[in-house]
Amino acid sequence: MSKITFSDRISTLDAAVSPAESRLIDWFARNRETALHASAADIAAAAGTSDATVIRTARKLGYAGLADLRHAMAEDLRRDLTLADRMASELAQPGTVPGLQTSAQALRTSLDAIEALEESVVSNIVKYIATARRIHVFGIGPSGFIAGYFAAQLGRLGFDARALSRTGLQFADDLVGIDTGDTVVALAYDRPYPEVRALFDRASRLNLRSLLITSNGPRIPDPRAGILVRVPRGRTGGFGLHAGTLALLEGLLLALSATEPDRTKAALEDLNASRQALSGAGMGL
Repeated sequence: MSKITFSDRISTLDAAVSPAESRLIDWFARNRETALHASAADIAAAAGTSDATVIRTARKLGYAGLADLRHAMAEDLRRDLTLADRMASELAQPGTVPGLQTSAQALRTSLDAIEALEESVVSNIVKYIATARRIHVFGIGPSGFIAGYFAAQLGRLGFDARALSRTGLQFADDLVGIDTGDTVVALAYDRPYPEVRALFDRASRLNLRSLLITSNGPRIPDPRAGILVRVPRGRTGGFGLHAGTLALLEGLLLALSATEPDRTKAALEDLNASRQALSGAGMGL
């Protein structure tokens, strides 16, 4: 049986933590390297809490104390390969073109995983999106571009959608735009970033329908999603791939178009009219 990691523990910790403990856990998630050498007093000052809260939070996470927690974070850091490490590992794979054979296999695995989704799961995802007042598509880093693409395509099909890709305090402006009757679609992998926790905090508080698209690894960024879909992202220890996620999202766009043909037709006709207004009739749009 694999050992429970620090990241596993903070991603599955019961929601019944105090605001100070939650703030401290978020600080640990962002500052693991700093926490390895900082004193309890330094950590408390950085996270805006007390020494006692630091020790209490370490024990709530299942550690004997701060030293034990530091050891677990160090193990996590050794386990997490850098992007350069992952790319070097990918290029070291055998094949006529380095990494091509492995990448093709990863894509086939992703598509197989998507095809294996139960019809009822796909139906519920489509219903979540089609009946939402507004759809919020979350993604940060490279996933932010995919979130933006999916939100833009939903808009073209006549759905009120927006991408959430800001981080830090700016993400608070995104959160306040989420309201009753909305649906949250999150693209998040592995680590429980503070933005992911905050997103599902709000979704849970408003009792919103939510979908989490993540990898098939051992970590779940947040366990509170209404529907969890795992899409393989490549070989373990290799460079993260997004082709499977894109295939899933584009499949959902087609399913939504088939489910809401009148809305799709009207929205695309409106888009076409706007294009003609901009370019003139000469382009034959």
